[in-house]
Amino acid sequence: MNPAELPRAESALWRALTLMGRRLVAGLEQRLQAAVGVSVPDLDILMALDEAPEGRLRAGSLGEMLGWEKSRISHHVARMEARGLVRRVTCAEDLRGTWVETDEAGREALIRALPVFAAHVKEALVDVLPGDEAASVGKAALRILDASPATACRVEIDRLGADLGLRAVEGAAGPR
Repeated sequence: MNPAELPRAESALWRALTLMGRRLVAGLEQRLQAAVGVSVPDLDILMALDEAPEGRLRAGSLGEMLGWEKSRISHHVARMEARGLVRRVTCAEDLRGTWVETDEAGREALIRALPVFAAHVKEALVDVLPGDEAASVGKAALRILDASPATACRVEIDRLGADLGLRAVEGAAGPR
């Protein structure tokens, strides 16, 4: 084995995790497109806005929460705005800033998409993993996210930890 290569088991771990993530997302994508006509990134944005105070977020905060680059969030929000799912509003406090808000069609799409999302998560993930394995996967995911050098998503990672019941975060809902 070349010293620059990973041992076979470590490489297989990486491939298994990335393939699992791609398959979970692809399955959800197919279901959402067929049932509602929205994409997984659309749903990510609609869900983030739905959970935000006042139902809106600054574009930069939305991008940070999703771990997206500034240009990706800008282009995707523009496409969603053209479809009537969201609207951009100039921030009165900082005229350079922009709020992203859910529009009526976006709220309707979210209402129709959430049961599709819930069914997919339950069938493709929750029903597949016994409770103890699900808890282990959640813990491992947070450990990997915490070790990531990226500073984006920090608030979201902390909120996920609280939602999984693995850490306390001020303002987080905690275990459900």
